[in-house]
Amino acid sequence: MGRAEFLFLLLAIPLFLMTGCAEPEPVPLQVGTHDIAVLFPSDWEHFEYGEQHQWRQDFHRIAIQDYGRLGTRIDLAIDRAMVKLREDGRREVASRDTLQVSGRDARMIDTWEYVSHEFPKRYLFVLNQDKLLVLYTMQGQFDLMEPAFTEMANSLAFVDSVATGY
Repeated sequence: MGRAEFLFLLLAIPLFLMTGCAEPEPVPLQVGTHDIAVLFPSDWEHFEYGEQHQWRQDFHRIAIQDYGRLGTRIDLAIDRAMVKLREDGRREVASRDTLQVSGRDARMIDTWEYVSHEFPKRYLFVLNQDKLLVLYTMQGQFDLMEPAFTEMANSLAFVDSVATGY
């Protein structure tokens, strides 16, 4: 290897490493009336449907959706959302955790089928003033979706709340 090639490699390798190691940035999205930013895996396809965004990889789907005004008490809002999600009375709550997302009340709820305790699903409910935003697993093998869901849930941030709609 000649001197010119060596100098080229000496300069090219750090530039390549600097561009390849950039930390991914959360993507700004408008989900219904919510302005948010979320980090999601680049190998998942993203689809926007206005009040709902979906991410798909093979047969796995994760969604985030604006469920609108369901009250100012988070637990009551969640009960109403579960009816809309067609999950009320059909699944058993396996775990329920209270947390904060961007200073807003939130609940992480895992469910499974009553009898078999199979087919788990996960929901992150966030009350933004009086509107409920829900990040949830739609379909697929839970253990394969869990890392993507966790990354999205941990990165979810509210930029602002749009004062239109509903």
